[in-house]
Amino acid sequence: MFIHIPGKDLFVSEPDPRYFGNPKNDDPKVNWLKSRFHFSFAEYNDPQNQQFGVLRVMNDDLVQPNRGFGEHPHQNMEIVSYIVQGELTHGDSKGNKESLGRGSAQYMSAGSGVYHSEFNLSKKEVCRFIQIWIKPRQINTKVQYKSYRGQNGQADNKWFHMVGDMQENSQAPAKINQDANIWVNEFTTEQRFEIKEGRQAYLLCVEGSFELNIDSCLPLQDVKSQLINQHDGVKIFKSIILKPKGKAHVLLIEMKK
Repeated sequence: MFIHIPGKDLFVSEPDPRYFGNPKNDDPKVNWLKSRFHFSFAEYNDPQNQQFGVLRVMNDDLVQPNRGFGEHPHQNMEIVSYIVQGELTHGDSKGNKESLGRGSAQYMSAGSGVYHSEFNLSKKEVCRFIQIWIKPRQINTKVQYKSYRGQNGQADNKWFHMVGDMQENSQAPAKINQDANIWVNEFTTEQRFEIKEGRQAYLLCVEGSFELNIDSCLPLQDVKSQLINQHDGVKIFKSIILKPKGKAHVLLIEMKK
């Protein structure tokens, strides 16, 4: 069981650069930011699409060179930024500052409240990153910032457990204040992912394309498949099989129902 959300159906936002303290666009035909919202966010508000389980936000952000999100507040949210292209620089009111590239992730538990910024400081290269907000199990906790610096081959034809639950004995390099896990896979061969009873997942096709099937006892030819392309989302309720069309790159957030 799964529900396919085609990328063409996502809300696309291109806000005025002044909203985050940016100068005017260098090219009037190219906005400083292009965001694809998987759930209600900013000017997009759909009462039927507010969140999926504890996953409140998934924004696919493309930031032009020398642009970014100026300092702004967050509170009581687990925030993960996964970098797909270029380099993203994080700074916050607790004194943390760091730049990370492809395959890396920045994690911030906003807890009792923090101000932060995210910038693409490159003069030439665009920065694409996936912004994920997960609702915490407790509120007003201590603010924390951690990061993971991506390694070559970390997710080649395997599920890399990037973010886990701090209350579990997880080997994930980043841990959040919620019963949720984030997995990454860059694959050229068939992959499977098990969804256990009482669990569900949201999958983003970051790059490439693949055929998605439910992993069942039926022969594959008897199970209807769905082609998933870059930017598509999928709500998943059963174990799945992914068959790439060349090479594909996915991000999967697994959580309790």
